[in-house]
Amino acid sequence: MLAWKPSKKVGVGLFTTGMAVSLILAGCGTSTAGGSKSASASADNGSGNGNGKLTVVKVAMDNAPAEAGLILGMKLGYFQKQGIKVDYEKFASGADMLTSLASGQIDVARTVISAGLFNAAARGVPIRLAADGGQNLPDKPYFALVVSKKLANKVKDYKDLKGLKVGIASKGSINEMFLSKALEKGGLTTKDVKEVIVDSFPDLLTGVKTGAMDAAVQIEPLITSGVDQGVYSWWKNPKDYAPDEEISTIAYGKKLVDNKDLGNRFMVAYLQGVRAYDDAIIYGNKDRDKIIKILTKETFVNDPKTYQKMNPPFLDPNGQIPKDGVVNDQNWYAAQGMVKKKTNVDNLVDPSYADYALKKLGKYQKPQK
Repeated sequence: MLAWKPSKKVGVGLFTTGMAVSLILAGCGTSTAGGSKSASASADNGSGNGNGKLTVVKVAMDNAPAEAGLILGMKLGYFQKQGIKVDYEKFASGADMLTSLASGQIDVARTVISAGLFNAAARGVPIRLAADGGQNLPDKPYFALVVSKKLANKVKDYKDLKGLKVGIASKGSINEMFLSKALEKGGLTTKDVKEVIVDSFPDLLTGVKTGAMDAAVQIEPLITSGVDQGVYSWWKNPKDYAPDEEISTIAYGKKLVDNKDLGNRFMVAYLQGVRAYDDAIIYGNKDRDKIIKILTKETFVNDPKTYQKMNPPFLDPNGQIPKDGVVNDQNWYAAQGMVKKKTNVDNLVDPSYADYALKKLGKYQKPQK
């Protein structure tokens, strides 16, 4: 394993600790962990909780496009209509996010499925994976293994990864898991490559550009940027080597686990935000420009043209989490020795909140062209 240090340190994403995607390239008016900012601050007529008062829910944010459901839920007033005021905090550390969720300092977080999450659940920490928080589209992945364009003609199959220097943003996380699954397809393991560990996704682009790395597990929009610069070449589609992987989830902490009504109302608003995103970004309806304008102000992707070019994260409009993928994740972490005691995935993944929201909203219907 190699440890590579760039000449200039850039933003550290939450994925570097195996919890969520972020590049922290631009702020959205949130504060760093420990401080918060309110959204949906003016009271609705009580359509959500029936008493005219807004219930505060503290949500961890990281400015990533995959947070569109949360962002649009706030900006389009869906949380307010459910009687909820969102106080959101920006985290630059996934470890801090998990600790805060477990301790009740925050109530909701968009997290990847990490070893730390399984270990916390096994200890009885009240955390529930309530809804999908981001997946790869089948033919347009936004999180994938890419190779240097200089090696595109040489590295054509999985077995060709042997001996390469592969950059990942952290060990013991989805970053290493994606690499491991690709290697398995070629009969290889992580021992057959040189893992180069960095602390941010932009550093991966720099590493491949300078030749310090031959390949990287990368995130959009940096994949598209790298391809445009002639640094990266799109490689195998993750649907071939990691078909059931859930990139991130919406996780509830104790407050929403204990208060079922609040958790249900939060999910209704969240899925309304997700559907506004899917309508506009995934299926390109007439509100696309409006939604992109909001997202460019509230995420680190601050150029509208980038949304036209990059592969977007897919957010399940019905909130469904592929449970088999969660089971496979826990088995992988356990095989690496990072999970000592397995938790019951049926208790960790709780579809009841999304089920409630679907009764209120109905199943998602694609917008008509």
